[in-house]
Amino acid sequence: MSAVDLLAATRRTVGPGPDCSATLASTPRTVPAGVRTFGLVGILIGLGALAIGLSTEHNRTLGVLLVCIVYFMGIAQGGLMFAVIQTITLGRWGRPFKRIGESFWFFMPVNYALYILFLALGGLEIFPWMHEEMPPHKATWLQPGFFVARNLGMLGILMVLDFVFIRNSMRADMGVAAETLGSRTPAFWTNLTAGWRGKAVEVEDTYQKNIRLAPVIVVLYAVFFSLFAVDNIMSLAPHWYANMFPAWHFVSNVWLALNWTVIIAVFASDWLKIGHLLTPKHFHDIGKLIFALCIFWTYNFFAHLLPIWYGNMPEETWYLILRMYIEPWSGLSKVVISMCFFMPFTVLLSRGIKKTPKSLVGISMVIATGVFLERFVLIMPQVWTKPTLPIGLVEIGLATGFVAAFVTVVFNVLARVPAVPVSDPFMHEHPDDIHVHVGSHAH
Repeated sequence: MSAVDLLAATRRTVGPGPDCSATLASTPRTVPAGVRTFGLVGILIGLGALAIGLSTEHNRTLGVLLVCIVYFMGIAQGGLMFAVIQTITLGRWGRPFKRIGESFWFFMPVNYALYILFLALGGLEIFPWMHEEMPPHKATWLQPGFFVARNLGMLGILMVLDFVFIRNSMRADMGVAAETLGSRTPAFWTNLTAGWRGKAVEVEDTYQKNIRLAPVIVVLYAVFFSLFAVDNIMSLAPHWYANMFPAWHFVSNVWLALNWTVIIAVFASDWLKIGHLLTPKHFHDIGKLIFALCIFWTYNFFAHLLPIWYGNMPEETWYLILRMYIEPWSGLSKVVISMCFFMPFTVLLSRGIKKTPKSLVGISMVIATGVFLERFVLIMPQVWTKPTLPIGLVEIGLATGFVAAFVTVVFNVLARVPAVPVSDPFMHEHPDDIHVHVGSHAH
C-alpha cells in the first residue's frame, strides 16, 4: 500500500459520526452570568493590583507581571499546539477537546499586548545585564533593541501562522454549521465563510492546508519559545546556563495547556452541550497524556539537576542552591515539586481517577497551580532579594486578573463558534479500530 493509500485509509469514516446537533443548536450562546461577573471583577482587581504595585514596589511588580505573562503565554500557545499535534498525528481521541485548545490561542494577542506593556513600563530594568558588563558574545545578544525586536518579531510571526491555522479550521466548521443553523447563523461568520464551495470541497481544503502548515508551526514554536525562555527567564541570571532548559519550558507549556483544557472542558461542558461527546474514554486518554508529561517534566528536572550538581561548578550550582536551600525559596520549591510530580504521579496511577472528570479536574488544578509557582520560582529570586517570600496582595491580585481575563476571552470565543470541530472527519472513530470491553470474548 502506498503512502497516499495509507493516508486515505486512515481518514476513512463510517456512519454519521458523533451527534453534535445539541451543540450546534445552542450556538451562538450567552456567556454565563457568573463568568461575566468573575471576569469583570477579576480584571478590575488585576488592574488595581498592577497600579498599586507599580507605585510601591516597581521591580517586584514587574517581576510578577513577567511571571503571569510567561505562564499564560504558555497556556495560550500550548492549547494551539495541542490542536496542531492532533492534526499532524491524525489523532482522533482528542478531537472533542480541539476547539477548547484552539480557543486558548485567542488570549495570545492579549498577552502580546501585555508583554509590550511590560517592556514599556521598564521591564528590561529587572534584568541584571542592563546594569553590568557582559562578555562580548552575551552583550551582543542582549542589546536592548535587539532583545525587544527579536522577541516581538518571533511572537508576531508565530501568531500570524497560528491565526491562519485557526481560521482554516473554523471556516470549515462555520460553513458546515451554517447549513444547519440557517437564519440563526451569526452574521460575523460570513467574514470567514465568504466564497463557500460546499462541505466536501471545503473540508478537504482545510485538511490539506492545515496538514502542511502544522509541521511549520511545530518547528517555529520549538525554536521561538526556546529563545523566548532563554531571553525572558534564563537571562535573568545571565551567568547561568542549562542546555535543556528551553525544551523543558516549551514542552511544559503543552502539559500546562492540557490541564487547563480539562478544567475548561469539565466546567463548561453543560453550557457547551458537549458532555455526551466527552466520555470517560476521552478523559482517560487525556489523563494518560497528562500523566506522561508529568513524568517528562520530572525527567527534565533531574536531567538539569544531576549534571549541574555532580559537576559542582560554581557558575551553575548557585542557581540551584538559591532555590533549593536558601529561604524564602527552598520551601516554595518543595511545594512545586510536590504539586508538579509527587501528587499527580501518585493520583494519576489510578485508571478510575483518569476516567472521572470531577476527579481529574482536581489534579489538573493542582498541576496548573504548581506550574505557576514553578515559573514564580524561576523568575522572582532574580528580582526579589529580601528575606521574605514575595507573595502578597499584589501578586494574588495580578494572578487573579490574568485568570479572569483568560477565562473571559476563552468563554467569549466558545460562545460564538462551534464548540467542537463539526466538519472534522477525525471526529469519527477509525473504521478499523477494535474496542475491547471487560467481559467480551474473542471468536
